[in-house]
Amino acid sequence: MKVLKFYESSGSLKLRVDSLDDLWAVQRILFAGDLVKSESVRRFRGSERDVGELKDVVIRLRVEKTELDRNAARLRIMGKIVEGSPLEYIKLNSYHTLNIAPGDTMEITKAEWHDYLRSVIKNAVNDSKKPRLGVLAVDDEKTLPALLLGYGVEFKSEIYSHLSKRMSQKEFAEQQAKYFDSILGIAEQMDVDTIVVAGPGFTRDDMKKYWESKGMLQKTKKHFLFFNISNVERSGVYELIRSDRVSDILEGERIRQEFRLMAEFLEGLGTGRSSFGADGVSRAIEGYSASTVMVNDSVLGDESIKKVLNEAERLKVKIEIFNANDEAGKQLNSFKDIACI
Repeated sequence: MKVLKFYESSGSLKLRVDSLDDLWAVQRILFAGDLVKSESVRRFRGSERDVGELKDVVIRLRVEKTELDRNAARLRIMGKIVEGSPLEYIKLNSYHTLNIAPGDTMEITKAEWHDYLRSVIKNAVNDSKKPRLGVLAVDDEKTLPALLLGYGVEFKSEIYSHLSKRMSQKEFAEQQAKYFDSILGIAEQMDVDTIVVAGPGFTRDDMKKYWESKGMLQKTKKHFLFFNISNVERSGVYELIRSDRVSDILEGERIRQEFRLMAEFLEGLGTGRSSFGADGVSRAIEGYSASTVMVNDSVLGDESIKKVLNEAERLKVKIEIFNANDEAGKQLNSFKDIACI
């Protein structure tokens, strides 16, 4: 993401989105009533009988709803047109959907840009400059690839080894080599610089030795790290993310921060240092006993949540915004989507 210009007087932020991560960040801070301006296409009909033709237009609409299609890498922003050009192709107050994709430029206008909303954009800009992390959870039966992205963990299709103890030693070795080659092929396709290979047992180490013996690690531009985890399911990947063994490479990643804050929050419940729910967090802020507020992005547009966050911002309380669809966000959801420590 790149911020092109911020017009302080009008509360308008012009930016370019470059990835799915950026689309997700934009969705987090778009609420009903905000204005969004971008290029679009609209069908123009000269008459009711006319089939019409698609025309390039620039439209500003008042947001009513947003939908993020991760498969198509599109952010759909729906609302009523309040302004546009050319005027002959625009019908004011009619409904329209802006389809924002990587590479598009857009302008967002808000009545007020709170610091916690600006921080979402700032983090997206910073995240775009960082290498992302790939994970390969490996054992003798399968490999689960995953990408650690700005919006959480994205799991890919599993790769199966097709190894069997009934195979002869030669057949087993040949099939294992194919398995290890296919895993390296997946690693090469990952749009990351660093890949963590993790798993239980000896398969991970056998694969490393195989790659080294074939000179594969020397030829690849990827940086591989090897760690142990208890299983190659999704829980094993989350175990890896929480692990102190990879703290150096994950320190700057949002998801690790979310897990750490949730652990501190849960620990504080037993001692009364933690509060949750809009009312509980509000009381903690008013009593000057809150240092950090955690809130799910899914409730940022809720009026009661806005009041709590505005008060937290006024009193300089730190605000951390969670991804509601990720593991830590789901955990926070069970505590009414907002908590503090």
